Amino acid sequence: MKRTKPERLEPRKTPRQRRARATVDDLLEAAAQVFDALGYAAGTTNRIAERAGVSIGTLYQYFPSKEALAVALLERHLEDGMRRLNAWVGRAVAESRSLRGTLELFVAGMIALHDERPRLQHILLEETPLPARVHDALLAAERAAAEQVAELLRRYPEVRHPRLAEAAVMAVQTVEHLTHRFAAHPGQGLPRDAFAAELVRMLEAYLTRAEP
Repeated sequence: MKRTKPERLEPRKTPRQRRARATVDDLLEAAAQVFDALGYAAGTTNRIAERAGVSIGTLYQYFPSKEALAVALLERHLEDGMRRLNAWVGRAVAESRSLRGTLELFVAGMIALHDERPRLQHILLEETPLPARVHDALLAAERAAAEQVAELLRRYPEVRHPRLAEAAVMAVQTVEHLTHRFAAHPGQGLPRDAFAAELVRMLEAYLTRAEP
């Protein structure tokens, strides 16, 4: 596999003015549409610039390559995922939901997140070369998510797993992996409602079973 130079994975400059920020937003949305429609290999910078309605020179003012655009899209996806997690935890606490109700909310939110352009998400997570800082950010986000989930689970006396921090890591990774796979392969396996219900049951059983 051809290695991508680190400098080609980073944006050239950060937009300061409103018009420049709008241009970057247009470029990122165009990249998302092109990657989603044509795939990563066919998603050239020329096609992205054309979809955004700008010149290729304008694209290169902000991004040196399509890899840099993909990295920027992945960072936005990561930020969106953390916002949704924070909203889920806050809602679960505010509504005083049962453990099952909380898990249902979590699973539904993750399915909804991965339902949005699943092909694009697969490209961003599986095909995009990552600079070290983004790889580290992904791991940090996963740790932060597990910490939030562990803190939330402490509210439920029926959660009997003896090592809650480890259980939260397993819960986050399981839901992330399975909902991503479910969205990436529609029409295979269980219907959506059945998939969500079975995933909730699996998590509930895992969290409430004490070790013998």
